[in-house]
Amino acid sequence: MESFDSDDVQSFLTTFGVAVSTGDLDAIADAHAFPVLVVGPASTEVVPDPDAVRDAARDAARGYRERGLVAAAAHLEDVEEVGDALVWARVRWSYRDEWANEQESRNVRYLLRRARDTFEVCVEVRPDGAA
Repeated sequence: MESFDSDDVQSFLTTFGVAVSTGDLDAIADAHAFPVLVVGPASTEVVPDPDAVRDAARDAARGYRERGLVAAAAHLEDVEEVGDALVWARVRWSYRDEWANEQESRNVRYLLRRARDTFEVCVEVRPDGAA
């Protein structure tokens, strides 16, 4: 089994957070392996393609801006290897205002697959149900 360095996963998450913070819809979509499964406490959704991710990211970005949030920072809390190229990553997202103060946070688990010297999101689990 290939060994994963948590620094590699953190690097992916940092790059993903920059894409979210800057509204780079193509980079956000490129970080996913399709179809993506999004699981929350009350529902499960299949995200079929990059356009669906771009639409969801555009809507989320609008909501962030309306709440005065300008940055998303990922704090990797745990990584667990589950296969040759798969890892579960437990992440705490910190959403910051223009003064870098945390205004919101949420916890997410991702099933990531190694791809092109980085990772791709295969499954996103939102235990708190937040979008």
